Amino acid sequence: MVCLYVGSTRGYSGKNLTVMGLGQRFLRDGLKVGYLKPFGRLPVKMEGVLTDQDAWFIHRVLMLKDPVETLCPVVMTHDLMMEGLRGECPGLGQKILAAFDAVSKEKDVVLVGGAGKLESGTFLDISGYDIIEKLNASTLLVDDYEGEFYLDSMLDARHRLGKRLLGAIINRVDAGYLDRLQDLIVPCLEREGIPVFGLLPDDAVLGSVMIGDVVDTLVGDVLCCRNKLDGLIEHFLIGGMQVDRALEYIRKTRNNAVIVGGDRADVQLAAIEAMTQCLILTGNLYPNEIVVSRAELKGIPIVVVRADTYSVAKKVEELSRKLRLKEKEKVYYGIQLIEEKVDFQRLYETLGINV
Repeated sequence: MVCLYVGSTRGYSGKNLTVMGLGQRFLRDGLKVGYLKPFGRLPVKMEGVLTDQDAWFIHRVLMLKDPVETLCPVVMTHDLMMEGLRGECPGLGQKILAAFDAVSKEKDVVLVGGAGKLESGTFLDISGYDIIEKLNASTLLVDDYEGEFYLDSMLDARHRLGKRLLGAIINRVDAGYLDRLQDLIVPCLEREGIPVFGLLPDDAVLGSVMIGDVVDTLVGDVLCCRNKLDGLIEHFLIGGMQVDRALEYIRKTRNNAVIVGGDRADVQLAAIEAMTQCLILTGNLYPNEIVVSRAELKGIPIVVVRADTYSVAKKVEELSRKLRLKEKEKVYYGIQLIEEKVDFQRLYETLGINV
């Protein structure tokens, strides 16, 4: 039986999507697959059992039959945090081992999903490093490429994990960095004993954000077209320029939202006529009636937020990096991307799996 821990050196790097992509391929190739998320941070009750929201979603996508109780043995709640800070919650590692023993019976592969980054859970003595050692797991690291600091974090993980580091998948690769990665970064990692099993492109669909999630995150006031909040935004544009330049940028991108000051009626109207997906008006300034009526006519939601334009831009940038598993179209699109871009033959050979 193979135990494969999917982790990262930083949060929101694509671990959950990778687990689902690997799991679907393993199942299709006839392998008996188990799944465990040792430490979850999104508590939810399912079938009367406290578990992790993402773990439950992955369990359903892979159509696994293991009991809900084994999905996520340690879930971060307020009470657990307080107990951990007081040093009053021993035995969490044993709970994880017991769940793993249960889920690994009669399996060919058990996928273990990491939480956050490898250090997450250290104050509870259940960091990724601790869990990898306890389970004697092979480790696949999934991380974004963010310049040469990526090499530092990968080589540090290599030093700490040793032979338990199976290799890496590099996620959200910008097209402008592809040659550099293929010619320099990947060969460097390979020389250091870190096989690279795939380069996943930075994809606009996977980075898209539902308008409703933007509203929730920014605590916005929706002025019109509430029935359009399930639309997806692939690009966020700052409307702080002249109208003609703003129109040029809006027309060049699809499924965009324009972030603009609430007092810029000229840019607001231009964005509406260019059929932006959504208008986000900053500074708690409300638009005039002409702007609202045109937006209603075109079916474009207007959202008014209290924060300034810079703060809003930072928040939506962070939001676009977090794949919400409830967005099933994006999830299955991402699973297909992993199928196409990951070298499964090499992965199987490195894991010692014959199919």
